[in-house]
Amino acid sequence: MSQPRYSQRLAVIAAALAALLFSACTATTTVVHARRASPMTHFRAEAGFTPQQTAFIEDNCGPFGIPELDKQWPHGPTAFVIREGYVLQHSSGDKIARWVCEHVTQEEVKANPQVARKDPFAPDPQLTGKPRAELPDYKGSGFDRGHAAPAGNQNSSQRLKDETFFLSNMSPQTPLHNQQIWAELEHLVRSWVENNVVSSEYVVTGGFFYDPKEEDPVTADGLIDFETIGAGAVAVPTHYFKIVLAQDHSGAWEAVAFVEENRAYKKPFDFTKDIKPIAWIEERTGIDFFPQLDPNEKHRLEDPSGTLFH
Repeated sequence: MSQPRYSQRLAVIAAALAALLFSACTATTTVVHARRASPMTHFRAEAGFTPQQTAFIEDNCGPFGIPELDKQWPHGPTAFVIREGYVLQHSSGDKIARWVCEHVTQEEVKANPQVARKDPFAPDPQLTGKPRAELPDYKGSGFDRGHAAPAGNQNSSQRLKDETFFLSNMSPQTPLHNQQIWAELEHLVRSWVENNVVSSEYVVTGGFFYDPKEEDPVTADGLIDFETIGAGAVAVPTHYFKIVLAQDHSGAWEAVAFVEENRAYKKPFDFTKDIKPIAWIEERTGIDFFPQLDPNEKHRLEDPSGTLFH
């Protein structure tokens, strides 16, 4: 993978997908997302959190630590959003989360007729005064407001379900991706808890920017193009990851990770084709997802392609 250079390309693109979601149309632009591959260096993100925030982080991110961004990568300024139902690190530049952690439990996924989906989409109040996505950014864009932590994982409380609709927990998804294969992947991951394959699971989800051409020195130019929407220039990820970590009934830790391009897929969906080693995702996002894992356990869980799924 080549060493990137910072630059921007501007080009007008057709808003052909706009009619899929909204009647009005707005132009989007193609820009460049620069990234830098380098050795991982860690920082302790726990510093400065309140006891309640620390408890929410420990509950949602699990026993192996909050994900850490490689400081050698151009992640730019970020802000933590910490809630009972999920925890995330929000990019001030891209206006989307770098990652979102949630602890999915049987109590939360169990159907509850007293908790309804009301779709109360709103900008995140924890980011008031900071760069963030606003509702007009999505209007007429042709992209869905796609969940990272799904509303379907929060049935124990109306408040917790409603809080999944803050835009910090969203990123622009192609409608046929969000409503079809992504929704089915969310259901698959949730079903492992519903069906007691595992008693609970830690899930980390996020969008990222990737171009397979960058893997080959012949075709790599160090640049990755992606779209932005709205006046706030909310970044549209080219790809999404979803990582699942859980203990089986013997107490052993197992993991699986999926990567999908932000596009429509043909049915029937074959999720085995989307499995990637966690280490593969870490190398292309500059994120260490489980920084406190024992090195031997880290190698076992992050290098194979899906021990939990099989």
